[in-house]
Amino acid sequence: MSNLVNEILLRLAKLLAAGIVGTILYLIALGPLGSAPSFDLAALCWISACGALLLLESSPL
Repeated sequence: MSNLVNEILLRLAKLLAAGIVGTILYLIALGPLGSAPSFDLAALCWISACGALLLLESSPL
């Protein structure tokens, strides 16, 4: 049971990390890049953050 709880917490931590990185990407897109705020932009930033975290997680380095 302890392993299941640890796995759930690990997956939630990854989701939280992707949310933080996605928020940073969104703020960069809004500020210096001058994009218009939209849900589509926020979703794309979150999806790209998830992809980046998956690539870093499975990196051979």
